[in-house]
Amino acid sequence: MSHTQKYISLLLERLPKYELRSYEHQINLDRIRDRISDAADLNAELLSLYKVQNCADFALSLMWIADKVEKDSTKEESTIDEETLVFSKFRQAIGDLSPAGEETPQEGASFNLPGSQEFGSPPALSLKSESDYSSPPDMSSAPAPEPQIDSIFGAMAQAPERTQPPGGSSIIGSEQELGFASMVEKFLEAVQSGNDNRTTLLSDIISECNVVIASSNASEDYKHFCSLLTEFLNYISVNEYMDDVRVMNMLSNIQDPFSQWAHSSTESRSGYLDSVIDILRDFKTMFE
Repeated sequence: MSHTQKYISLLLERLPKYELRSYEHQINLDRIRDRISDAADLNAELLSLYKVQNCADFALSLMWIADKVEKDSTKEESTIDEETLVFSKFRQAIGDLSPAGEETPQEGASFNLPGSQEFGSPPALSLKSESDYSSPPDMSSAPAPEPQIDSIFGAMAQAPERTQPPGGSSIIGSEQELGFASMVEKFLEAVQSGNDNRTTLLSDIISECNVVIASSNASEDYKHFCSLLTEFLNYISVNEYMDDVRVMNMLSNIQDPFSQWAHSSTESRSGYLDSVIDILRDFKTMFE
């Protein structure tokens, strides 16, 4: 178990699960902690958790903390603020908190686990497929079928994967760069208008950033931009700053030079991303 993995595992273990009024919610939290503790790839497990319905903010809070630990090896134990943040996001994910802040545990559904007994649980933890990210889900249809707890992490293996070259890294070219620039522009427009697809676009951008970072042929400044952009998006999502005017201003300052970079030839791109990287590197000072 890596240092970061141990840090996240201990953090989850220290959460006051006794405050959860549903026993199944307590069991689910234990099982999520066990899966993260035993994971061969922590980032992959958290990305899988991110794609579970209603769990995006919960997963993002863990990703954000994991990123801080990766950058500071002296961090040994989670703070009260970190634990409070993660626990609140977990309670939101399972429906243990109403919008007014009252506890409203849900009853009736059940997880059927191979070789285990049934426990009462909410019907919220159903896995989203890749196609769900193109538009907001239609909630007017019949209730979703009762999921199994393993779908939280396991069912993602059935999702189609991005095509990659034999070497294992995606090839980055002008088509990807222009498409990504368009995605960032749409995200800015969605944030400015308060459109409901903001969360979907944020997820798509983070996924695209991960593709660039893992690529064998993307430029270092492009990778650096994507790394900083991912940190920024995780931060505003976890802290619920999506409607903050400061976020809109930062996205405006990022989008235009990035679009110019994407539409320029490789030979004439020098310096375009420098200002964007400077903005993203110091973004937290805007919120202090």
